[in-house]
Amino acid sequence: MSTHWDLTSLYASFDDPKMDKDLQDVRNEIQSLKKWFNEELTDNKLNDTDKITYILRQMTSIDYRMDRYAAYARLQSATDATNQIALEKLNIIEALYPDYTQLEVMFGDYISKIDEFDKVISSSPYLQEHGYILQEMVEINKHSLDSDTESIIAKMKNTGSTSWTKLHQQLLSTLQVELPAKYGLEEEIKPISTVRNMAYSQDKNVRKRAYESELEAYKKITLPMSACLNGIKGEAITQTELRGFSSPLDMTLFYSRMDSRILDALLKAIEEGLPLVRKYLKKKAEVFGYDNGLPWYELFAPLGDEISKVTYEEAKHIVYDNFKSFNPSLADFAQMAFDKNWIDVEPRAGKRGGAFCSNLPIGESRVLLNFNGVLTNVITLAHELGHGYHGHCLKDEELLNRSYTMPIAETASTFCETIIIKSALANWDDKKRFEILNDQVIRYVGIIMDIYSRFIFEKALFEKRDNTTLSVEQICDLMADAQEKAYGDALDSRFNHPYMWVNKVHYYYASRNYYNFPYAFGLLLAKGLYAMYENEGDSFLSKYDTLLRETGKNSIYGIGQSVGIDLTDVQFFRGGLRMIEEDIDMLIDLIDRND
Repeated sequence: MSTHWDLTSLYASFDDPKMDKDLQDVRNEIQSLKKWFNEELTDNKLNDTDKITYILRQMTSIDYRMDRYAAYARLQSATDATNQIALEKLNIIEALYPDYTQLEVMFGDYISKIDEFDKVISSSPYLQEHGYILQEMVEINKHSLDSDTESIIAKMKNTGSTSWTKLHQQLLSTLQVELPAKYGLEEEIKPISTVRNMAYSQDKNVRKRAYESELEAYKKITLPMSACLNGIKGEAITQTELRGFSSPLDMTLFYSRMDSRILDALLKAIEEGLPLVRKYLKKKAEVFGYDNGLPWYELFAPLGDEISKVTYEEAKHIVYDNFKSFNPSLADFAQMAFDKNWIDVEPRAGKRGGAFCSNLPIGESRVLLNFNGVLTNVITLAHELGHGYHGHCLKDEELLNRSYTMPIAETASTFCETIIIKSALANWDDKKRFEILNDQVIRYVGIIMDIYSRFIFEKALFEKRDNTTLSVEQICDLMADAQEKAYGDALDSRFNHPYMWVNKVHYYYASRNYYNFPYAFGLLLAKGLYAMYENEGDSFLSKYDTLLRETGKNSIYGIGQSVGIDLTDVQFFRGGLRMIEEDIDMLIDLIDRND
């Protein structure tokens, strides 16, 4: 069985004639549909039902080919960063996105002018199936400019925010950190990614020197990085004003299909959860002998010195068996991914780090891992297969109904993590339970506490940027203040991380502002859903699949309503918090027993 993924169901290779044909078809169909809008839209031979049906089918065809072409290039690049052909193909297809955006605006403008639009939608089962996104297009049109202006904005982004984003990535990826001879360690020069991973070292001296050297290295690039951040956030503010939104947060919620009342409930739950996570950090400070909270360089320090090992075959069996105990359909999906080589497993030169799942327009998924044999890789495998199962539940939906927004994106993945964790805590020995729990609780620190600090920071950043360009010192002050509000007395403020804004790529996406709270929403939604499963048993399974199928064609509030959940009520999220508290209490108990 290969440990490299098989992409041949997309294309045989970059030389596959189907790839060139898809590109040419996309170009032709875009120009043909643009011409149809300009010359034939007003033709009275067709009624509105027929016109909308024709447009939807054409846009679906374009979307399918563009997504397939782009997915192949991205996946090839993900496993070989030196593949110049992949990058060239990606640039070619991305150059067509502004034209597709222009078509969307023209479509939205047309349907926004139709009287009794609800009746038109109800006149056809095909339109009814696309009812949500059609109504959404009408609402989006209220915040859209004319098609020519939208096309200009899309093109100008290439020399504006997109260029700032690329500069940020280039500066960060090429940053070399000087590690001085200190604390008994020899002088070294390492890339920033390597130095940040030293936060997980068993050696306190390695952790502390890495932290100090990381902060010092950032000072070399803070000026251009502040220019990147000011430029990107300034563009977002301009777009907010042009489109008639009250704030960048308001705009983000709109395009996320998320009610502000849901965000309020989520933030209230996060604030209630902060003492739970601080309790863990204070215990960790006690173990390490700190009286004033943990310094930043100890946040991710390992507790314990033995790491359990697991083979990939063992990880597959653990995931399959536990998925099967929850829902055989989920296990069958995982087995299909294993059997059909949908997973690229081991790290190697040129392959990007981390892990992800890409749900493809052909109704399949591909998972990238960097499996190195540690026990927590099992959780990563389950997490990414959860994303894949989400795509699997959507594969029979119309293509335009398969796209879901960021807040809902981490739900299925986190739910699948929880399946494995619950089984581990019930069946594994204390050593392995400790490793899994420690990994999870560190994740809670990141998703509840650090994500909350990022939200506070970005909100303050936008408020300040609305009136002026911020200096490096001002940005650092905002970050330090946000960390203090989130971490409280669990963090030693003398050793915080005021340059975290330099490192986090999430701040540098102009089209994804507030790329933070969706992670917390996904965590607490998934945990809340699992709490429902514990109460309802197997009767919950159909609800779960229904919820996943709804994610591409409903608002987030509507998705919750489809399974009887009111996501504006903080009480639902408290169910997830209780599960998190149980994990933290169990970990602290294991720490106390090992003292």
